[in-house]
Amino acid sequence: METSNSLSDELKHIVGESGMLPKEQVSAYTYDGMVPKVVIAPSSVQEIQNILRFVSDQSLSVMPAGAGTKLGIGNLAEETDIVLVMTRLNKVVEYEPADLTVTVEAGIRLAELQTELAQHRQFLPLNPPYADRCTIGGIVATNASGPLRLQYGTPRNLVLGMHVAHINGTVVKSGGKVVKNVAGYDLNKLYIGAFGTLGIITEVTLKLAPLPAHQAILAAQFQSIHDTVNTGLSIVSSQTLPSFVNLFVNVPINQFEEKKPTLIVGFAGDSETVAWQLNATQTLVEQNGALGVQIIEGESRVNISHVVQEFPAVDNAHGTSLVKINLKRSDIAEFAEQLRKETNEMMALLGNGVLYLKIIINSNTDFQRLANTLTELRQRVIDLGGNLIIETAPPELKRQVDVWGPIGSTENLMKQVKAKFDASGLLNSGRFVSSI
Repeated sequence: METSNSLSDELKHIVGESGMLPKEQVSAYTYDGMVPKVVIAPSSVQEIQNILRFVSDQSLSVMPAGAGTKLGIGNLAEETDIVLVMTRLNKVVEYEPADLTVTVEAGIRLAELQTELAQHRQFLPLNPPYADRCTIGGIVATNASGPLRLQYGTPRNLVLGMHVAHINGTVVKSGGKVVKNVAGYDLNKLYIGAFGTLGIITEVTLKLAPLPAHQAILAAQFQSIHDTVNTGLSIVSSQTLPSFVNLFVNVPINQFEEKKPTLIVGFAGDSETVAWQLNATQTLVEQNGALGVQIIEGESRVNISHVVQEFPAVDNAHGTSLVKINLKRSDIAEFAEQLRKETNEMMALLGNGVLYLKIIINSNTDFQRLANTLTELRQRVIDLGGNLIIETAPPELKRQVDVWGPIGSTENLMKQVKAKFDASGLLNSGRFVSSI
């Protein structure tokens, strides 16, 4: 096993002095209390290929990363030799406003891309958490989305093509640069959400959308979670076509004095359409017994949108674990009601059947008891046909419970796919489902 110094010397020959992250920056890529031996930032695809050939020859583990916002997701790894940071590959490769498509290097930050697209009144309709820092490659690798998935979908719906570097240094291309790209196998979806276990995404082509002329939010509080959810589901299935419909429980909303169950509904389009959407939705929520209704626009809307988008963002330094539950939409009300006293804060994407729970971790936390509680909770979710993922958690909890949970009959197939792409298991080793 190479020492950190000798490994650094070897890699310095590939990426140069500027490609070696200084020690003071390594902490951003420390996860689960584990410090990687080396953190490197290549500046070209060729350097990535050379790095992968080197790690393959030396049987070294390598973890791809963007800004490091999602490194907390996954089971404990035994060791990480190298974290490969993509942030120096941050260029717009090709932008065709008339075609509503853009091709970018994987390390470009979403916020920077949105600024450039806004000059042409366009945007990438993804709003995952950590919006100011996350990279396109990280978003695609984790299939991260946000409340706008109700209207626009997830990266699986917006990625047209990509370039991916495999562990042997070969770069493969999947998909293309046009929207109607249906020939052959859709390999894009194999890499999206694979958490870098099959290859390192280096370039992505994406579908864009026009920036809406006007945006507004309707917020309403209800006496019970059931009333809030049922009203939200009525809005989802109505002709108003909202951008997002979210439930908040135990979350303070500045527009309301009390922390009652709150419905946050977003609308976007031309001014006349948004005005009609707001009027129709206000009538519906009032008929369903809303205790208070607020129409939020301008700077206040931006602030509320930020709260909605950033709810799943967790600062590990402040001791919070995040649990993500996928359910049928019809099961959310009863399930959320059961959890109301078990969690400090909760948010649900009602149109998509996604429920987020925040659990406070402190010095008094009994991790074995918490693991047992989460295991029981997971079984209840499975019995309802859903799944539960512990997205962020301290190592003490990860030692007690599998953060991904069982994946059933697909486990063997997934391991076969992993073996074909990365037979030695060097890419993000042991951290994905079934310790892939």
